[in-house]
Amino acid sequence: MNFLSIDSISLKPSVSLFVNNIHIDCYDNSPSSSYLPDAINSILIENSTDISLLDYIAVTIGPGSYTGIRVGLSVAQGIAFSLSIPLVPINTMDVLCSSVSATDKKERTIAFPAYNNNLFYFTLKGSSRSSEKLKSIESFKGKSIFGIQLGKYRDMINYNEVTFSSRVVGEYSIESYDSLQTEDISMVTPIYIDKFSLDKVDGAHD
Repeated sequence: MNFLSIDSISLKPSVSLFVNNIHIDCYDNSPSSSYLPDAINSILIENSTDISLLDYIAVTIGPGSYTGIRVGLSVAQGIAFSLSIPLVPINTMDVLCSSVSATDKKERTIAFPAYNNNLFYFTLKGSSRSSEKLKSIESFKGKSIFGIQLGKYRDMINYNEVTFSSRVVGEYSIESYDSLQTEDISMVTPIYIDKFSLDKVDGAHD
C-alpha cells in the first residue's frame, strides 16, 4: 500500500512516504509540528506522488508533546477525511516496545520523558509487559534505561537510545495495520501523559 507516516512526538517531527509498503523518502527538516503540512506537501512533490494515491495515514497519537500530538493528529485526520481513507493511530510506547523486544528473559525498562523530570515508563520481560506509569528520574539512578529523548540524563542513567522516526512508525504500521486501522477517524483520540498518576514508590521496577 501507499501511505504517509507522521511522527509528531519527536523534538524534530518528520514525515515518511511509503510506496507499495517500501520506504521511499523521509522529510525531517521540520523545526516543529506546525510545519507538518508543508513537510507533507514537499515530500509528495519531490517524489512525484499524488496525494490521491495514498491508501492510509499512520500517525503517532502519544504519549508525547501535547502540541505535537494535537497538531499531528489533526493534520492526519484532515487528510484521511478528505481522501476517505483509513487512519492508523500509533501508540509511542507500542513502537518502543516492538523495537526493544528481545528473545532473552532479561527485564528491560523502557521510558519516555514526561513533565518535571519524570519518566513515563513500563518494564518488559520476554512477552510480558507492565502497565505504563510515571516516576521521578531520581528513582532510575544507575539503572539501564531504553528509550528516546533522554540524552540529558546520561550522567544519571545508563541510557540505551532507541531509534524512533516516521520511518520506524511507518514500518510498525505495516505490521499492525489489520489491528489498528480505522475508518472511524473522529473517534481517534490523543494519549496525554497527564492522565497518569505519579508513582511515588522508589525503584525503577514494580
